[in-house]
Amino acid sequence: MSNLIFFQPCSSSACLFDKAITNPILFFEISIVLITIISLFFLRKIQKRILYRYFVIMMGIFIFEFFTAPMWHNYRMGSWAYVYRDVSWILTLGWSTLILIPATFIDVYMVNRKAWERVVSYILSISVLGLFAEALVVNLGIRSYAPETLEAISGNFIPFLNIPWEGVYYIPVFLALVLSFYKYWSLLIDKVLIPPIKNNKLGRNLMISILGVFLFELMIEPMVVNAGLPSWSYIYKDISFIITGGWILIIWLSISIVDKIFIYCNFKDKTILYVLFATIVTLPIEAWLIVNKFRLYGPSATENFSGYFIPLTTVPIEIAFAIPFYLVLIISFIKYWIYRFDIKK
Repeated sequence: MSNLIFFQPCSSSACLFDKAITNPILFFEISIVLITIISLFFLRKIQKRILYRYFVIMMGIFIFEFFTAPMWHNYRMGSWAYVYRDVSWILTLGWSTLILIPATFIDVYMVNRKAWERVVSYILSISVLGLFAEALVVNLGIRSYAPETLEAISGNFIPFLNIPWEGVYYIPVFLALVLSFYKYWSLLIDKVLIPPIKNNKLGRNLMISILGVFLFELMIEPMVVNAGLPSWSYIYKDISFIITGGWILIIWLSISIVDKIFIYCNFKDKTILYVLFATIVTLPIEAWLIVNKFRLYGPSATENFSGYFIPLTTVPIEIAFAIPFYLVLIISFIKYWIYRFDIKK
């Protein structure tokens, strides 16, 4: 049975992997569904609109999984368990539940603590759980890593867990992005009144943008190589401040311009405008970089491509979807922390 990508059959090699489920994996999947149902039943008693919150976390995780799919493989889960290539809705449920439970308890019982204290508590507690969850899926034979990912890591593994030491970095960065996405959209769920800020602190906002973009670029470094740039421009492995700095400026300017011109727009409209403006600028630049071989996607990424291209170009159509996905995660991170610094809580 082939996967579907936007209701089109997947015939690429990325879909030709072992989907035959084993009994331990089936038990694992049933357990995730049951734990999710039970958790939502009890969490709704201590937190309002819990289904909305769960949906937001699921969206954040799915966006991340879609964008980073070439970096790891999820096999042997049964053909019905996949929604895109080897991205599984079961694992999305599992991560969402793993994040929602600690986040809800911390929000309810640490409500008087500052936002950064709660975020540190989220990341520390969920990272520990996440390392054991990653070890579980690896040792069940579900999770493996793409050749580019294995090449980029040290090759040293955490004793007894059988996962790379880089997981100690990857999981907190993943959580920082997904939790910021969740907390940002929770402002809408909680109907928080966000007053217009007339005096934007551009320097501070730029620093937040640098942090968000650089951490994410560092994480996805195995998936795409920045090539052919001056040697002095590389700051870590193939990460070049020319390209990464360009993304930072585009995102920062998009946020600053929208906040300045559309100061009285509502939350949703502003977010759409941030992503729209940044995508309009970023997409043709990324296409130019790909065509001129300054951006080289690895074999695992190219195998994930469907074979469809952006009209009038040779750029894979997946890039057109990946860019706004990338931007909505990064912009949610940036805007959440801008909001927190503005209200000083």
